[in-house]
Amino acid sequence: MLQKKIIVTALAGAAAFAVGCASTEPKEASNQAVSPQVSQAAAEVGATYYTVIDFPKGKNTVTDTQKQKLRELAGVANATGEVKEIQVLAWADREYPAEGQKVSGGDKKLADDRIASVKDFLKKDLQTSADVDGHNMAQRPGFFADLVNSQDNKTKNTFESIGAAPNDVGSRQALTGNKASKAVILVKYQ
Repeated sequence: MLQKKIIVTALAGAAAFAVGCASTEPKEASNQAVSPQVSQAAAEVGATYYTVIDFPKGKNTVTDTQKQKLRELAGVANATGEVKEIQVLAWADREYPAEGQKVSGGDKKLADDRIASVKDFLKKDLQTSADVDGHNMAQRPGFFADLVNSQDNKTKNTFESIGAAPNDVGSRQALTGNKASKAVILVKYQ
């Protein structure tokens, strides 16, 4: 009888392990606490791994600490298989703009420069051959992007609707965490 209990317990443990390994939930590469909204949004857009990096206010420089997070992401991602695409969602020093909110050219440029810095590091320093696409989170998709439902539109709408790109100050932002001065890097496979 004891032997039967041990076998049943072992089988239950193996089944639980298999279910845990088969999870499609994307994983944060550096094992740091990230909001569940980012994880959910990453899953919705088809990412397997992701990381969130910080930028110094007003700067587009990827610091040594953040470069290490990108190296960890690349290491985990490359060990899993051939990476098809990397998406970089970069914010300026403010949250994703609310619908109808005017955004300065400086904010748009800062987010674009942050995307370029991450792309440059991934391509030159980490020598990734994957496509690297950027999403400027300092601006909302335009009319045409809405009309054709572009990939940029889908990604931004997914992050906003889930709360991973909060666009208001107050209780919602307090619950979801802010993204000002950050970038989310998503890894997708074939």
